[in-house]
Amino acid sequence: MLNYNLKFAVRNLLKYKSHSFINITGLSIALAACLLIMLFVQYELSYDKFNEKADRIFRVIVDLKLGGNMLVGTNLGAPTAEAMINDFPEVENAVRLKESGSWFISYGDNSFKETKVIRADPTFFDIFTVPLLKGNPKTALAKPNTLVLSKKMSEKYFGSDNPIGKTLRLDNREDYLVTGVFDKIPSNSHFHADFILSLQINHSNGNGHWLSNMNYVTYILLQKNYNYKSLEAKFPSMVEKYIGPDIEFFTGKSLKDFMKEGNKAGFYLQPLTDIHLHSDLMGELEPNSDIKYVVIFSAISIFILLIACINFINLSTAGSSGRAKEVGIKKVLGSEKKDLVKQFLTESLVMSLIATILALIIIELVLPLFNNLSGKELTISLFTNYQFLAGILILTIFIGLLAGSYPALIISSFKPVSVLKGKLRSGAKSGFLRSSMVVFQFVASIVMIIATIVVFNQLHYIQNKKLGFDKEQVIIIHDTFILSDKVESFKNEVVNDSRIISGTVSSSLPVESSRNSNGTFRDGNVNDEKLTTMQSWSVDYDYIPTLGMKIIKGRNFSREFGSDSQAVVINEAVAKHFEWKNPIGKRLSQYTSGDGSQMATYTVVGIVKNFHYESLRNTIGPVLLFLGRSTSNIVFRFNDKNLSEVINLIKDKWEKFAPGSAFEYSFMDKDFDKMYKAEQKLGDIFSTFAFLAIFIGCLGLFALATFTAAQRTKEIGIRKILGASVSKVLLLMTKEFLKWIIIANIIAFPIAFYLMNKWLEDFAYRTEIRWWIFALSGGIALIIALLTVSYQAIKAATTNPVKSLRYE
Repeated sequence: MLNYNLKFAVRNLLKYKSHSFINITGLSIALAACLLIMLFVQYELSYDKFNEKADRIFRVIVDLKLGGNMLVGTNLGAPTAEAMINDFPEVENAVRLKESGSWFISYGDNSFKETKVIRADPTFFDIFTVPLLKGNPKTALAKPNTLVLSKKMSEKYFGSDNPIGKTLRLDNREDYLVTGVFDKIPSNSHFHADFILSLQINHSNGNGHWLSNMNYVTYILLQKNYNYKSLEAKFPSMVEKYIGPDIEFFTGKSLKDFMKEGNKAGFYLQPLTDIHLHSDLMGELEPNSDIKYVVIFSAISIFILLIACINFINLSTAGSSGRAKEVGIKKVLGSEKKDLVKQFLTESLVMSLIATILALIIIELVLPLFNNLSGKELTISLFTNYQFLAGILILTIFIGLLAGSYPALIISSFKPVSVLKGKLRSGAKSGFLRSSMVVFQFVASIVMIIATIVVFNQLHYIQNKKLGFDKEQVIIIHDTFILSDKVESFKNEVVNDSRIISGTVSSSLPVESSRNSNGTFRDGNVNDEKLTTMQSWSVDYDYIPTLGMKIIKGRNFSREFGSDSQAVVINEAVAKHFEWKNPIGKRLSQYTSGDGSQMATYTVVGIVKNFHYESLRNTIGPVLLFLGRSTSNIVFRFNDKNLSEVINLIKDKWEKFAPGSAFEYSFMDKDFDKMYKAEQKLGDIFSTFAFLAIFIGCLGLFALATFTAAQRTKEIGIRKILGASVSKVLLLMTKEFLKWIIIANIIAFPIAFYLMNKWLEDFAYRTEIRWWIFALSGGIALIIALLTVSYQAIKAATTNPVKSLRYE
């Protein structure tokens, strides 16, 4: 019987070619989209699970509230790890990681700039599953000035030679002994490194203070089957023991009084496998993703799949009149309903299988494009990724049954007497159901169109918002610390060229860069209730004019004032925090040593207009600008439209002052745009899947138009004989579809508004969802629907009425 059904299914696929082509095309595209998203979701959920002890590894998070500012982050003081091991027996081990920035690493005549460099305790390999190909994991990082490197870096510097025991020179000032080689840290890890340097700092470093030198990301390994919440319950005693004395030392207040003022001090644990999708804290080692995007993309894949299944149902019911006589004859010859159901389900499953095979081919072709779009390294390995293979098989059967069940039950229920007499009619309920399904398709499509427009509108808002600084025609020269005491001479020679307007030397920029923050209080008063941490940037005299910032009160730093070494320029957020109406002449203090033994006080000489230095997701925080030496970057503002000439000018000067050193630069506007990579990718993905949803939805609309035209053929013929014009017939054919699209808009608008308003809530500065977005989305859906339906409508309206009356 199965063999018979399979043969019959193949025969019918070939017999109804257009029906089969549209069905299989829609299903294969939907399946390809669904499987791609399934790969993406599986990859996102797999982060850090390659670690054999992943379920026992936790990151320690500091949870502070100081002067009204929440400071929740990953960076802890040096003593935290050792205290965790000593005070809590359930903690088996701990490791600290520390970002190490970029280094110029050389071996012999080879010298390269490396950015994936971290420092780690010797326990790194006991906690994380990063096997060494060469070297002893127990001792590899135990001694000062040792490092392990990836296999890729080993080949880059040493070729096929064994690197163990060889020495690499870092920044031409420190020598590190190579003690190990690892393959690579997997791509689905929340941190990556090509070089891991030994952490040469004792656990007790920082003069015993937990709230100073907070630069260490700390992970702990718990005993098997231990509930981490039980350990968190013990943290208040740890805060009282270690944080309390620090608070009293730095603020002069007891922990109890500190808390009474509305401040907060505590810790909590974050499971390792939660970091990638559930964490966006201060001091993340790398940018993370967000679980909401996994949910959004999963929902999109489900909607696209449902749209394709609805197409299948609509096409099958639209073609049911063509299969009615076949069903009638089979029933007269003795076929039972269950046999017919099996036959139609077999056809559905065969189409689903063919669509799956085509979908896998499509995935192979578009996977590199999708990887580029999503920024991931997805691969499809059917015979090694058993979960994915099982998912494909289940999905194929599920779609075949889901899409085929309704048509199978409806068509197999035809009464043979009515069918053979040509009295087959579609009931009101089935007509309503078909129309409802098309409405659902367009609701999903319109929501995605609106989402795409809102995402790109927010990106346009970001790119055109007044930022408080001018990012256009600004070039950043990186790693200028190499110039050492020649940095000012280099800057001055470049600025002397007429194509350069001005230049400034600073490590801290209002795009991603190196920054510092320090506890700040008023006029030496450590008991100040407004004490909080503030961004503290070292700049030079030309920083503010070069970056196009605006002094709104007071003055900029000036060489005419020798006292400016003890001056500070603040932004508006600082004045607001301290509730100063006239800040000029006010005094601010900061500790200048980690142990709190030294303090410096500065006089406010100017206020700069607030400027964005973080993503627009965040409100503008307090920033202090100090006159000082910080030489990581030199920034030049230029006025020449010929970029290549400007670049060549600066490069020539660089080679003069730093011969043999790599010349690296970027443009500030491009660096600013990089801060919104996630949103740009989201917009691209939304637009891609919105197009697919609309395309597949149009197939469904085409199916319904075909069905309607077939059902009303005789009616149209009579109307034309009675004098109806082509335009009236066209209106008759399209008005029902227009009604359903309008209903789809009415349903989609509030859904889209709610969802996108929730998405925009992540941005402190955001665009508005204006009425024209809905009008445009509805208009797009309406035009696409009309174009889709018009083919069948025109065909029906122009058919010879004599042929129409002979129909059926």
